[in-house]
Amino acid sequence: MKLENIIQQNLTQSIDSLKDDRELCLEIQTRLQTLGLLPSNGVDGIYGPQTKQAFEQFKQQTHEGEPDTIGAGSAKTLLELNTLPAGNNLISNNQAESIYGHSITDQQLADLNSCLNRFEINTHPRIRHFLSQTAHESGGLKFMTEIWGPTVEQQQYDPPHAKAKELGNIAVGDGFKYRGAGVIQLTGRSNYQAFANFIHDPDVMEGANYVSIKYPFTSAGFWWHNNNMNALCDRGANVEEITRRVNGGLNGLSDREAYYAKALKIFA
Repeated sequence: MKLENIIQQNLTQSIDSLKDDRELCLEIQTRLQTLGLLPSNGVDGIYGPQTKQAFEQFKQQTHEGEPDTIGAGSAKTLLELNTLPAGNNLISNNQAESIYGHSITDQQLADLNSCLNRFEINTHPRIRHFLSQTAHESGGLKFMTEIWGPTVEQQQYDPPHAKAKELGNIAVGDGFKYRGAGVIQLTGRSNYQAFANFIHDPDVMEGANYVSIKYPFTSAGFWWHNNNMNALCDRGANVEEITRRVNGGLNGLSDREAYYAKALKIFA
């Protein structure tokens, strides 16, 4: 069955029925992933707790009743909606600017909220750590792409250097094209390709300028998700522990802690 069949036949059925309908399950999972409610690895046609929770969240955020059923109305909304309603923003313009210390554009704010929803950075500890780390890494939103010298280290981003191979860079110029972009600087051809596959947008491979404008926060959320940062936050990690995971050391720890203190005043 497909969502269109539910609409055309005005059907209503339990969401648990997806366990016996792989086609419909896959279609619903795909739509939930587009809305940022389900990670890409959750789009597998297999119904389970993750899909059920994402569907219930969709119902809640679109203010539809009966979270355990899918009917013609919710099927139509799933097909037509590409972003969650603005009222479901987890952070406002004023809140973001008070933490980052610089202005944030409407497009950046929309991507930030989409990122927070998509990667379930939706509890106060998770939000505080994500905002404080991205604030430091981006210089308070001043730097959306890596400052390119190039330095001696950056010169190694092109073949035949070992660093280039590690990053998946295969051609001269890849180092600059796939330099760090976004608020946790996505770097290297391989990482760009993985993100392009995840977000289902081949234009990501245009390089740093595209990612920094289109996905400044979602690219960071992709790294956050792949490195299980939510779980670390949930365990009660402090800024030092989070910084070691993000940075590999403690560079800028005092600055990160200062941003965290700002976030704590808003997301207590």
